[in-house]
Amino acid sequence: MTAHLVHVLPADADLEVGETEPLFWAARRAGWRWPTVCEGDGECGQCYVVVEQGAENLNAASDEERERLAEGMVGGEPRARLACMTYVSGPAVVRRRGARPPDAA
Repeated sequence: MTAHLVHVLPADADLEVGETEPLFWAARRAGWRWPTVCEGDGECGQCYVVVEQGAENLNAASDEERERLAEGMVGGEPRARLACMTYVSGPAVVRRRGARPPDAA
């Protein structure tokens, strides 16, 4: 499995994400705390990230993802993505308050 590094702010930590898994599930696999209500089912919109760098290394947002984002807390943020629907093909930097690696206090 090819993996790519995603730097998560403000946690200031790197997360390895395989090309065949969404960002959210890579975080869960690695033991991260990642705010969500629906546990990665694409229903709640709570797992969103704001892409700071590397948007070209992410899959295109689906119609379903865009609709969910428009209904949620980041509806006006064009750089927002749902971590449960975002696949990574190269390095990226994302911002997600509340996301923490397992070794964070």
